Amino acid sequence: MRKRGAYSRPGGVSGSTLASQAKLALDREATRTGVPYGWTSFTIVETAAGGYGMESPRMVWIPSNTLSGNMTYLVHHEVAHQWFYSLVGNDQQREPFADEAAADLLARTVLGTLRSSRCAKDELDRHITAYTAACYYETIYIQGGGVLNSFRASMGTTLFWNTIKSYLTDYSHKLGGTKLLLDRLKAASPVDLTPTLHSRFPTLY
Repeated sequence: MRKRGAYSRPGGVSGSTLASQAKLALDREATRTGVPYGWTSFTIVETAAGGYGMESPRMVWIPSNTLSGNMTYLVHHEVAHQWFYSLVGNDQQREPFADEAAADLLARTVLGTLRSSRCAKDELDRHITAYTAACYYETIYIQGGGVLNSFRASMGTTLFWNTIKSYLTDYSHKLGGTKLLLDRLKAASPVDLTPTLHSRFPTLY
Protein backbone atom coordinates (compact mmCIF):
# COMPACT_ATOMS: atom_id res chain seq x y z
CA MET A 1 0.00 0.00 0.00
CA ARG A 2 1.28 3.50 -0.86
CA LYS A 3 2.10 5.68 2.13
CA ARG A 4 1.29 9.38 1.81
CA GLY A 5 2.56 12.17 4.02
CA ALA A 6 1.65 15.86 4.05
CA TYR A 7 3.33 18.53 6.14
CA SER A 8 1.97 22.05 6.47
CA ARG A 9 2.98 25.17 8.35
CA PRO A 10 0.98 26.77 11.20
CA GLY A 11 -1.73 28.92 9.65
CA GLY A 12 -1.04 27.57 6.17
CA VAL A 13 -2.84 25.12 3.96
CA SER A 14 -4.06 22.13 5.93
CA GLY A 15 -2.14 18.91 5.57
CA SER A 16 -5.32 17.09 4.59
CA THR A 17 -5.88 19.54 1.74
CA LEU A 18 -2.33 19.07 0.47
CA ALA A 19 -2.66 15.30 0.77
CA SER A 20 -5.95 15.20 -1.13
CA GLN A 21 -4.58 17.42 -3.91
CA ALA A 22 -1.49 15.23 -4.22
CA LYS A 23 -3.55 12.03 -4.34
CA LEU A 24 -5.81 13.51 -7.01
CA ALA A 25 -2.81 14.53 -9.10
CA LEU A 26 -1.09 11.15 -8.72
CA ASP A 27 -4.22 9.26 -9.71
CA ARG A 28 -5.10 11.49 -12.65
CA GLU A 29 -1.59 11.59 -14.08
CA ALA A 30 -0.99 7.86 -13.68
CA THR A 31 -4.22 7.26 -15.58
CA ARG A 32 -3.31 9.72 -18.34
CA THR A 33 0.20 8.36 -18.92
CA GLY A 34 -0.82 4.75 -18.45
CA VAL A 35 2.19 4.36 -16.15
CA PRO A 36 1.52 3.83 -12.43
CA TYR A 37 3.30 5.92 -9.82
CA GLY A 38 6.37 3.84 -9.20
CA TRP A 39 7.17 4.17 -5.51
CA THR A 40 5.60 3.05 -2.24
CA SER A 41 5.45 6.49 -0.62
CA PHE A 42 4.85 10.11 -1.52
CA THR A 43 5.35 13.28 0.54
CA ILE A 44 4.12 16.82 -0.03
CA VAL A 45 5.46 19.68 2.11
CA GLU A 46 4.35 23.28 2.53
CA THR A 47 7.44 25.49 2.64
CA ALA A 48 8.02 29.09 3.71
CA ALA A 49 6.65 31.95 1.61
CA GLY A 50 8.78 33.39 -1.14
CA GLY A 51 10.08 30.20 -2.71
CA TYR A 52 9.06 28.15 -5.70
CA GLY A 53 7.26 24.88 -6.16
CA MET A 54 9.91 22.18 -6.36
CA GLU A 55 10.05 18.50 -7.12
CA SER A 56 12.19 15.52 -6.25
CA PRO A 57 11.63 11.77 -6.46
CA ARG A 58 8.72 10.85 -4.13
CA MET A 59 8.47 14.40 -2.72
CA VAL A 60 7.35 17.91 -3.72
CA TRP A 61 7.43 21.31 -2.01
CA ILE A 62 4.68 23.93 -2.29
CA PRO A 63 5.28 27.52 -1.01
CA SER A 64 2.88 28.71 1.68
CA ASN A 65 2.08 31.91 -0.22
CA THR A 66 0.79 30.05 -3.28
CA LEU A 67 -2.48 31.68 -4.28
CA SER A 68 -5.48 29.45 -3.66
CA GLY A 69 -6.47 29.73 -7.31
CA ASN A 70 -3.06 28.42 -8.39
CA MET A 71 -2.72 25.66 -5.80
CA THR A 72 -4.32 22.86 -7.82
CA TYR A 73 -2.22 23.62 -10.88
CA LEU A 74 1.03 23.89 -8.94
CA VAL A 75 0.48 20.60 -7.12
CA HIS A 76 -0.41 18.87 -10.39
CA HIS A 77 2.65 20.30 -12.15
CA GLU A 78 5.09 19.32 -9.42
CA VAL A 79 3.53 15.88 -9.08
CA ALA A 80 3.86 15.41 -12.88
CA HIS A 81 7.61 15.47 -12.38
CA GLN A 82 7.28 12.05 -10.75
CA TRP A 83 7.12 10.81 -14.35
CA PHE A 84 9.21 13.40 -16.19
CA TYR A 85 12.58 13.51 -14.50
CA SER A 86 11.93 11.28 -11.49
CA LEU A 87 10.98 8.15 -13.47
CA VAL A 88 12.79 9.11 -16.67
CA GLY A 89 15.74 11.36 -15.95
CA ASN A 90 17.27 14.11 -18.06
CA ASP A 91 19.76 16.96 -17.80
CA GLN A 92 17.40 19.57 -16.38
CA GLN A 93 19.78 22.47 -16.89
CA ARG A 94 20.68 21.70 -20.50
CA GLU A 95 17.39 20.17 -21.63
CA PRO A 96 14.57 21.73 -19.61
CA PHE A 97 12.07 20.90 -22.36
CA ALA A 98 12.33 17.17 -21.60
CA ASP A 99 10.97 17.51 -18.08
CA GLU A 100 9.25 20.91 -17.77
CA ALA A 101 7.34 20.94 -21.06
CA ALA A 102 6.27 17.33 -20.67
CA ALA A 103 5.27 17.78 -17.02
CA ASP A 104 3.30 20.92 -17.81
CA LEU A 105 1.49 19.25 -20.67
CA LEU A 106 0.56 16.36 -18.39
CA ALA A 107 -0.66 18.64 -15.59
CA ARG A 108 -2.62 20.98 -17.84
CA THR A 109 -4.11 18.11 -19.84
CA VAL A 110 -5.67 16.45 -16.80
CA LEU A 111 -6.83 19.85 -15.53
CA GLY A 112 -8.05 21.14 -18.89
CA THR A 113 -6.04 24.37 -18.53
CA LEU A 114 -3.84 24.45 -21.64
CA ARG A 115 -3.35 28.04 -22.79
CA SER A 116 -1.30 30.15 -25.20
CA SER A 117 1.99 31.76 -24.27
CA ARG A 118 2.33 35.38 -23.23
CA CYS A 119 5.82 35.63 -24.77
CA ALA A 120 7.01 35.64 -28.36
CA LYS A 121 7.53 32.32 -30.11
CA ASP A 122 11.01 31.00 -29.41
CA GLU A 123 13.22 27.95 -29.89
CA LEU A 124 12.81 25.17 -27.36
CA ASP A 125 16.20 23.42 -27.46
CA ARG A 126 18.25 25.84 -25.37
CA HIS A 127 19.56 25.43 -21.85
CA ILE A 128 17.90 27.26 -18.97
CA THR A 129 20.22 30.28 -18.83
CA ALA A 130 19.65 31.06 -22.51
CA TYR A 131 16.14 32.33 -21.74
CA THR A 132 15.18 35.54 -20.00
CA ALA A 133 13.70 35.28 -16.52
CA ALA A 134 10.56 36.98 -17.84
CA CYS A 135 9.94 34.41 -20.58
CA TYR A 136 11.54 31.16 -19.42
CA TYR A 137 8.27 29.81 -17.99
CA GLU A 138 6.14 31.07 -20.88
CA THR A 139 8.54 29.56 -23.42
CA ILE A 140 9.59 26.19 -22.02
CA TYR A 141 6.51 25.33 -20.00
CA ILE A 142 3.69 26.93 -21.99
CA GLN A 143 5.06 26.95 -25.54
CA GLY A 144 6.78 23.61 -24.98
CA GLY A 145 3.61 22.01 -23.72
CA GLY A 146 1.76 23.61 -26.61
CA VAL A 147 4.10 22.04 -29.16
CA LEU A 148 3.63 18.63 -27.57
CA ASN A 149 -0.12 19.18 -27.60
CA SER A 150 0.04 20.08 -31.30
CA PHE A 151 1.75 16.73 -31.89
CA ARG A 152 -1.07 15.05 -29.97
CA ALA A 153 -3.59 16.77 -32.24
CA SER A 154 -1.68 15.67 -35.35
CA MET A 155 -1.03 12.10 -34.22
CA GLY A 156 -4.32 11.48 -32.45
CA THR A 157 -4.77 11.40 -28.70
CA THR A 158 -4.54 7.62 -28.24
CA LEU A 159 -1.40 7.18 -30.33
CA PHE A 160 0.27 10.20 -28.72
CA TRP A 161 -0.25 9.04 -25.14
CA ASN A 162 0.62 5.45 -26.01
CA THR A 163 3.89 6.77 -27.41
CA ILE A 164 4.51 8.77 -24.25
CA LYS A 165 3.83 5.60 -22.28
CA SER A 166 6.39 3.68 -24.34
CA TYR A 167 8.98 6.42 -23.73
CA LEU A 168 8.34 6.33 -19.98
CA THR A 169 8.42 2.55 -19.90
CA ASP A 170 11.51 2.05 -22.05
CA TYR A 171 13.55 4.70 -20.23
CA SER A 172 12.21 3.96 -16.76
CA HIS A 173 14.97 4.64 -14.19
CA LYS A 174 17.30 5.65 -17.02
CA LEU A 175 18.24 8.91 -18.70
CA GLY A 176 15.97 10.17 -21.44
CA GLY A 177 16.09 13.63 -22.98
CA THR A 178 14.56 16.07 -25.42
CA LYS A 179 15.71 14.36 -28.61
CA LEU A 180 14.92 10.87 -27.36
CA LEU A 181 11.39 11.99 -26.52
CA LEU A 182 10.89 13.84 -29.81
CA ASP A 183 12.40 11.04 -31.89
CA ARG A 184 9.94 8.62 -30.30
CA LEU A 185 7.01 10.87 -31.25
CA LYS A 186 8.40 11.51 -34.75
CA ALA A 187 8.80 7.81 -35.46
CA ALA A 188 5.29 6.97 -34.27
CA SER A 189 3.47 9.83 -35.98
CA PRO A 190 1.56 9.18 -39.22
CA VAL A 191 1.90 12.92 -39.89
CA ASP A 192 5.31 14.46 -40.66
CA LEU A 193 6.41 16.43 -37.59
CA THR A 194 9.67 17.55 -39.22
CA PRO A 195 8.65 21.16 -40.05
CA THR A 196 7.85 21.90 -36.41
CA LEU A 197 10.95 20.05 -35.20
CA HIS A 198 13.16 22.06 -37.57
CA SER A 199 11.73 25.40 -36.51
CA ARG A 200 11.46 24.86 -32.76
CA PHE A 201 14.48 22.58 -32.16
CA PRO A 202 17.07 23.76 -34.71
CA THR A 203 20.13 22.38 -32.90
CA LEU A 204 18.55 18.93 -32.77
CA TYR A 205 16.92 18.79 -36.21
